[in-house]
Amino acid sequence: MEALAPDKYQTAIVTNSQTVKEIHMSKTLMSIVLLLGFAVLVGLSVASYAAESVGNVVDDTVITTTVKAELAKDVRLATLTDIEVSTTQGVVTLAGKVHNGEEKSMVEQKVRGVNGVVKVNSELQIQKE
Repeated sequence: MEALAPDKYQTAIVTNSQTVKEIHMSKTLMSIVLLLGFAVLVGLSVASYAAESVGNVVDDTVITTTVKAELAKDVRLATLTDIEVSTTQGVVTLAGKVHNGEEKSMVEQKVRGVNGVVKVNSELQIQKE
């Protein structure tokens, strides 16, 4: 077996050392890129959820305002100031007092006709005279 000259041996060690450093740097760089990619995906996911949540709140506010306006426009129902309206994800909840069963039905029907209303939960109570 032939022995390497000292300077050839040092060259081989330096070359291997540089290759190991390059591989290590390459792995480190790849890890950083993957981590950043993951962070971007998580960020986009959170931003999408937040935007959707804000959109739902705005839609719910519009639905609530529209329901109140519709009830106020109807002369037969305009005197009903005791009705509370709340909306969550398109589901409108009505609470309060009405004079009779006919008014209760009219209010519920009017609310069902508002754009964006998914369901109506009526907790309206008929006022005893």
